[in-house]
Amino acid sequence: MKSWLRKLIILVGTVSIIVVILFSPLLFYIFNSNYYLALYEKNGVYDHINKDDALKLTGQLFDFFKENKEFKPFVLKNNLPYFTQSEISHLEDVRILFNKIFLAYYICLGLTIVSIASLIEKNKKKFLKSISILLIIPSAILIFLLLLLYLFGQNFLPLFDKFHTIFFPQGNFAFPADSTLITLLPLGFFTDFFEKLVMSASIISFVLIVTGISISITLKKYFK
Repeated sequence: MKSWLRKLIILVGTVSIIVVILFSPLLFYIFNSNYYLALYEKNGVYDHINKDDALKLTGQLFDFFKENKEFKPFVLKNNLPYFTQSEISHLEDVRILFNKIFLAYYICLGLTIVSIASLIEKNKKKFLKSISILLIIPSAILIFLLLLLYLFGQNFLPLFDKFHTIFFPQGNFAFPADSTLITLLPLGFFTDFFEKLVMSASIISFVLIVTGISISITLKKYFK
């Protein structure tokens, strides 16, 4: 394989792996009901919303995001109203964003597989060297970016607001503190979710770096 082609494949693989590592934890936790229940408990959601109502609302959210099912209003306990039309409108925007993220993830997952397959060749030393580079570089870049993101995330509210401003420029994401959507998903919920995603992506990156370094050491030891 020509040198320029290998470099191009590694470049494409680097970008695609960064996206895959970054979004893999999101896809794992975004529809994990047990994780939601743990965050509800931690953030005192059940102090304001009946647990059965919270579970029912969460199930409707999952069905809305995954299967495009319409919300079915019901009477909540504790005198809470059902989601308003403005809240549902924002959730529709969130669903569109999720669909874009999922599409980008699966495209990049495909590109990652193709990149690795394209690097396969008879010369095992060159192949393993390329794989080690493909594991180390994107993981190192992502750990650096995640560290910056984590540091900025220490003051989470401005980061959260900036995220909404960028990805929801049409607005309609500000609701009263006592709204049902905010009561179910308070700021603390998103803070914990954000930290979990950053930590999970960092662990994946660390494991890949260690694997890449191990391959590199093996190369030096057995392919002199």
